Amino acid sequence: MERGCISHFHYGQEDIAELANASLKVRHIVEKTRQMLVQHADEQRLTVLKGTSPDQSGRSGEGELMFQKWVKGPRGWKFIDYERYGVQTGDRLESGRTGRLLQMFIWSHFENILMLHPFIGGEPFYDGEELEVIGKYFVPTYSSAIPFLQSGKAFKTIQAGIPLYQELIPAPVVIAGAKGEEHAGNWVTGVNLNAAGYAGIMPYLKTNGRREFMEARMI
Repeated sequence: MERGCISHFHYGQEDIAELANASLKVRHIVEKTRQMLVQHADEQRLTVLKGTSPDQSGRSGEGELMFQKWVKGPRGWKFIDYERYGVQTGDRLESGRTGRLLQMFIWSHFENILMLHPFIGGEPFYDGEELEVIGKYFVPTYSSAIPFLQSGKAFKTIQAGIPLYQELIPAPVVIAGAKGEEHAGNWVTGVNLNAAGYAGIMPYLKTNGRREFMEARMI
């Protein structure tokens, strides 16, 4: 926990450079997986998986706005969730349960490729670089708690239409000042992406389900 009341978060140049690069690679993987689901899922499953209509789901997500959520833990930066917005309207197209469901599909596919590809061969859905990005930045997410119970790793349960189980990546706890008030909560780093690419960070304090956005300062 950081001591004292703060009104901003400090980021090193290496952290910013890593987030700028990794966030674009993560978006590419998310959109590549979404398009695969659009092509192969029926309409009912699309609604459950995507949280949107089939027409919305079929659009190119990389032309939309994405707000990714990152936490820096003992193993470096981890991508934990995202929200997707329409460019013109600002309407939220995807977040919460639909984003976590997609993460579950990505992680499941990632593990299947690592386990089965050496035996079945062929061209895997994710190439070598994409597999490295998933393994480094994505958080293990399953439809069963068994993998965590077997490994002894801490996890959290997420209600996303169906129960999902995601490895617990604790966000640093801080006490921060905003608008003349003090708030204790978890430090999360939001990363903005638009059609042109990386568009900066928006760190925030998550407390009682609310966000208190803070100033980001480079060191």
